[in-house]
Amino acid sequence: MRQSGAIIGKTLPFANIAFDGENFNADKDGNFVLGFDRDAGATANLTITAPDGRKLERTFDVARRSYRVTNVNGVPAATVNPPQSMRARIAAESARKQTAWSSLDENARGFAQNFRWPLNVVRVTSSWGAVRRINGTLTRPHYGVDLGARTGTPIYAPASGKVVLAERNFFYEGGLVGIDHGQGFITLVMHLSRVNAVAGRTVEQGEKIGEVGATGRSTGPHLHWGMRWRGRQLDPSLMVRPLAKIE
Repeated sequence: MRQSGAIIGKTLPFANIAFDGENFNADKDGNFVLGFDRDAGATANLTITAPDGRKLERTFDVARRSYRVTNVNGVPAATVNPPQSMRARIAAESARKQTAWSSLDENARGFAQNFRWPLNVVRVTSSWGAVRRINGTLTRPHYGVDLGARTGTPIYAPASGKVVLAERNFFYEGGLVGIDHGQGFITLVMHLSRVNAVAGRTVEQGEKIGEVGATGRSTGPHLHWGMRWRGRQLDPSLMVRPLAKIE
């Protein structure tokens, strides 16, 4: 267990899951997903209550991660310190994102799949979680993995799920697609030059959802891949590696 990681679990169908202030039920097959935020505390408590009242309680030690400090220069000043005229637009887009990221699709089961990278050729240009200094100004951590690729490179759904956001021109993100893989486990890709996904529709793993670009706050063509679980920021690159099995 470590900061920014995830747990994919299986228990009895519809068992109640209590974890880190969240309370929800496993799906009809007993599957559930949990996530640790970038700066999660040293321990986390999990309680599973079966429909017949039986209860399992576990406390996990959560390993700390260290994060780099990176410098990004050449970003257009208007996207770092937006003019007053853009504030209303940014606020409206932020509200739409928060609505999308709060999705809790009960039918999606993509979180239990073996995730794939959203690009066929993977070249990581910026790691997840780094604290960024943009044009000399310290900003919030980088909640994404940046993958270098040429404009027009196809982007594929990392797992199946429901498209909760498909926008072509957000101020910061540019072209943006978000997918709920079930129980609030959401991936997002941004800076797209072309958006193929349609909000409200279901996509299958490996289905094309867009193309790489340099839209929004970007210094060049690349793909930003992020992941969220119920407001927590997770590292999507951990999902394409073997997860440890815990008995």
